[in-house]
Amino acid sequence: MKALPDLIRSSLVLCTFLLCFIPGAGAQVITPNTITFSNHQVQASFTLPSSLDLAVSLEFDQAIGLHAANLSLTAQVLSPTDPRIVDRLPSSVAAVSGFPVLVSVVPYPQQGFAFAGAANIELYTQALHYDPNIAWRLFTSHDGETFEDITTLTTAGSYRARGSTGRFSDFIILLDSRAPQAIIRHKVQRLSDAIYDNQDLLPAPLSLTLDTLLRSLQTALLLLNNQAALLATDELIALLENTSGSVIPDVWRADGAITNVRGELLARLYTLRYSLRTL
Repeated sequence: MKALPDLIRSSLVLCTFLLCFIPGAGAQVITPNTITFSNHQVQASFTLPSSLDLAVSLEFDQAIGLHAANLSLTAQVLSPTDPRIVDRLPSSVAAVSGFPVLVSVVPYPQQGFAFAGAANIELYTQALHYDPNIAWRLFTSHDGETFEDITTLTTAGSYRARGSTGRFSDFIILLDSRAPQAIIRHKVQRLSDAIYDNQDLLPAPLSLTLDTLLRSLQTALLLLNNQAALLATDELIALLENTSGSVIPDVWRADGAITNVRGELLARLYTLRYSLRTL
């Protein structure tokens, strides 16, 4: 039988080993230093470990129940190799070593929070410095799914990234090393999947028009006609922006009972337009 001190020493070593491999072990969930809710907007600022800073803003065209009792907004600084990042990355996408910060926006179920259309989220930090030659992009993931690029704007100050979403979960800035055309093809496929997955919720005339414009977009990309692809994307955006919620479901609720079809489609189109404009 081992001496008691040896058993304790072995147990400590084993515990240390296991902690190194437990996803998120030691990661601290940080709440905002300040947070304000007003005029369909949320503004929050964080002071994070390793002297990292972060400001997060959310903006809605229309929202109800938008206050602190209904919405949790937190951040975590993770290791760039943390499984909560790595296991959810697309190929050729990596964590940013200087800013491996995961932001979670979690509305509490059954608390009455809801919004219509596509919501905007923006992350701002001085820990990164904007360089148009570095492909830092804003990604989101829902319920542990693969992270998806939702970027609609990147700019200086020191680094600011904005995106759109039809629902809420996790957000992170990632380094996207994929070829631009590969990114665009993936975004078009996601758009196509969203249209066809929700076809039963669309009236026939709208479904037909969406399908026609989608085919025009796909044809333009096959012909390497980026301007025609951008035009088709703008036409799809205009169509959906001018279609009311009485025609297409456009509300997201915290209980998950409604599919925000219009918001999801617009979010995919806005980020596709960003990618087409940056070619």
